[in-house]
Amino acid sequence: MHLRCLSAFLSFAVSAACAAPLPRFADYHHTSWTTQDGAPTEIKAMAQTPDGWLWLATPTGLYRFDGVRFSRYVLTSKAYALARLYELVARPNGELWIGDMVGGLFVLRPDGKLEDVSPDGDLGGSTGGVHTIAFARDDSVWIATPTGLFRRAGGKWTKIGEEAGIPPGYISGVICDQYGRIWVASPAGVFRFDAGSGRFVSLGMANVDGRLIMSPDGRVWLSERDRLRRVPDQPPGGLLPRPAYFNQSEARAFSQFDRAGNLWAATGHQGAVLVAADTLKPELRLQDSAADRLDQRWQLSSLTVNGVLEDREGNLWMATQSGLDRFRRKRLIRPDIPEGSGMYTMASGDGGRVWIADPEAKRAWRLGPDGEVEGSEATGLVANDRDGGLLLVWPREIERRYRGKVSRITLPPGRDGKPVDLDLVGVLDDGKVLWIASLQTGLMGYVNGEWLPRSRFNLPDKIFLSTRGGPGQLWLACGDGSLVLYDDGKLTRYDAAMIGVATVLRAGAEVLAAGAKGVAVLQEGRLRPLVTADPEVLLNVSGIDVTADGDYWLNGGKGIVHVRAADWQAAMRDPARPLRYELLDSADGYPGRAMLDNRLPSIFKAPNGRLWFMTTGGVVHLDPGRLERNAVVPHVQIEGLNAGSIQFSPRAPVTLPAGVQGFQVQYTSTSLRKPEGVQFRYQLEGADAGWQEGAGQRAVHYNNLEPGTYRFRVAAANEDGVPGEREATLAVTVTPTLTQSMWFRVLAVLAAAGLLYLVYRYRLRVATARVEERMQVRLAERERIARALHDTFLQSLQAIVLRVHTVATELPAGGAARRKLEQLLDYADKTLELGRDQVQELRNGPQGGLAQVLEETGRALAEHSPGSMFALTVEGLSRPLLPQAEEEACNIAQEAVRNAFNHAGPCAVTLLLCFGPEQLLIEVADDGAGFIPVPKEGRWGLVGMRERAERIGASLDIDSAPGAGTRVTLRVPAQQAYPG
Repeated sequence: MHLRCLSAFLSFAVSAACAAPLPRFADYHHTSWTTQDGAPTEIKAMAQTPDGWLWLATPTGLYRFDGVRFSRYVLTSKAYALARLYELVARPNGELWIGDMVGGLFVLRPDGKLEDVSPDGDLGGSTGGVHTIAFARDDSVWIATPTGLFRRAGGKWTKIGEEAGIPPGYISGVICDQYGRIWVASPAGVFRFDAGSGRFVSLGMANVDGRLIMSPDGRVWLSERDRLRRVPDQPPGGLLPRPAYFNQSEARAFSQFDRAGNLWAATGHQGAVLVAADTLKPELRLQDSAADRLDQRWQLSSLTVNGVLEDREGNLWMATQSGLDRFRRKRLIRPDIPEGSGMYTMASGDGGRVWIADPEAKRAWRLGPDGEVEGSEATGLVANDRDGGLLLVWPREIERRYRGKVSRITLPPGRDGKPVDLDLVGVLDDGKVLWIASLQTGLMGYVNGEWLPRSRFNLPDKIFLSTRGGPGQLWLACGDGSLVLYDDGKLTRYDAAMIGVATVLRAGAEVLAAGAKGVAVLQEGRLRPLVTADPEVLLNVSGIDVTADGDYWLNGGKGIVHVRAADWQAAMRDPARPLRYELLDSADGYPGRAMLDNRLPSIFKAPNGRLWFMTTGGVVHLDPGRLERNAVVPHVQIEGLNAGSIQFSPRAPVTLPAGVQGFQVQYTSTSLRKPEGVQFRYQLEGADAGWQEGAGQRAVHYNNLEPGTYRFRVAAANEDGVPGEREATLAVTVTPTLTQSMWFRVLAVLAAAGLLYLVYRYRLRVATARVEERMQVRLAERERIARALHDTFLQSLQAIVLRVHTVATELPAGGAARRKLEQLLDYADKTLELGRDQVQELRNGPQGGLAQVLEETGRALAEHSPGSMFALTVEGLSRPLLPQAEEEACNIAQEAVRNAFNHAGPCAVTLLLCFGPEQLLIEVADDGAGFIPVPKEGRWGLVGMRERAERIGASLDIDSAPGAGTRVTLRVPAQQAYPG
């Protein structure tokens, strides 16, 4: 009996393996949206426009969906405002045709304009609700309504009736096929338009109550509530496939063929069924032919399904009374084995088969190359030896199967030396030693036909997990935080504390160690941790493998991490560089997290290259070479811009009100397959230095912007890195406030300049007052000196002159002594006159102007210097001088003239006085004895001249040498010499 059951089981397994696996709803990732997620209810129709938007028609209005957010699309039309939407059809040119329940028909153009093309005006009455819409090659429009079939051509509607072969009354459906032929369904049957006769021809079907659909091969089918019938009279010869946009153009009320030919059908108020393409017949009952079904309330947003649509990315959508459901093909496939502990072991067998063993169930399943179950055996542990042979572990022996041959290794006895059933937890062949670990015997090694205890090997303590390296090598993670290389008894240790508790080791092109804290690579004698943008991605990785193309696959706590070969090599060159990766998670069919409890690698690579992943939710597998990729280019769009409570349309450049310096931009991408995986990047030109990574965010804020014009740019790439063909842009102008405007800033600058000028004038006035005050003090001092000279020195000198004169009169006239006294008296009189002049100058400054004073000084000195000459030259128009400048310049020039007459010997003295526009120039020159122009101790003439020049901001040059004469040059800048 047992053998017969086993035989029957094997027979069933083989037959099942020969047939292609039937599609299941479990092969798809399912997401539902209801009112809690913002979805509308009572979705009657769906369509996808070429820009990727999914449009939803409801009795309360038109909505669109980008995979993340639902938004009500508001249109301004009186007729539309009264509409109860019932039908949607998208055209390849971007138009969206909208039908309602009372005969209204509208066209939403790509530019957002809405046109009312309802047939009521042409027909003089209502057509009833628009059920379906079809577009012929001649650009005519056909609609099916409760009152009949209507056609619009040249902007005018006409009814198609019995004269054209269409029976009166209800028309349930109309389509245009790949050949341009029009098909119509009505209760009386299915009709096809014959271009030759200009009439519709009946195809002989009866009791019709459904819609017309097309399978991928181009055949026309009649889809009804509970059955599917193929329409006869297909074109002769090879069929052309259906139009590429057929499925996305509109949802079908009863059922829809997906691109693989499987039928997704709504079953009234009983949910939906999936019919496999391979089981299709010319006529079938849906419930009887279903490969899988959804008929429980928790399985859909509602069991009342109103329509099915397949979008351009291959997602299947169901519109229900309570919301919206999406089915996306999973990348990861689960084999049809019972759920168990999840602590699986895996190995490869002959013929590319895969073995999965569950130690708790004490069962191992044999699977075909594509994952189909072929049979099972009662063992809970499988492994491969160094040659690739399959090892099946039984309680007292290990069975080896390799190339059709079977051999056995008897397991060691218990600790008491007696045979015992062993509970093995691991088997590992390092190329020289076959290692086992069991609860009864601990760790042992099989060498040359003998089982040796752990004590016979130089192994480290606290071994937590292991992997093999080269022949005779083991890499061991120990409980003390170390990584140990065991090489035929030689131990080499490395610090592995940075990875935390070890979860997996891999020795290949690189030695990798993973743990609770991350993944590290052994380089130059030390472990260097890898870095990712999301640190959690590399935590608790318990499986690492490499495919033939050099790509790395890691099984971790957040899912499967796929790293392309080039990105991995870049990380190996610089482990501190963030590792680029792709994450396959629950949205791709990954259940739970990577298995950790059994301390075994949680990735197994089958001989055919397929990867198997052990998780807490079961085993899943994929073929890396045939991994489904989303090649659909995403469409990125700016949805709006708001500044505070003000909302702006993105269709035109935005100008913000004055004083508003911040705003938020909302953007999106209509990539529906895995919208959470879409990557955005954006830039506000004029504010951002370069592109900013937006990750999955769909809005960005900017604040405190300076007035000016900016350009916002956003681009997107889908979950597989396919970039959009173009980026979306929006010009934004931040209007300056009164205080930020250019003319206000100019006025502010002018006002500041004026204020600075007033401050300057004030400071100048204060400085002038201070100078005048000092001048008054100096004049008072000069008057005091003048009084003292007049009252003391000059009076005393006058008295001396009178006494000398008295003495001279007493001498004989004509005598030599008297003549000398008279000459002395004449000189004394001139000296007194000169003294009185100096007193006058002290009181009032130089009299008669600078030129006159200097000429008188020079003439007087020349008269008392025999053999010397004096000449004055004045150049330029004589101008009045500032008092201080005139005084100091006069004193310097007089000092220079006196020095020439007193020290140069008999010579010619010349004085040049030049009133120039840029400066006042005074030059005193002689051709006398000359000198070395260095101040001498106790002589203050040169020092005083320089001090006077410094006081008036002038420069003084003295050029002289012994025997070469002397030239004294004084230059007074115009602003220091001349008034105003």
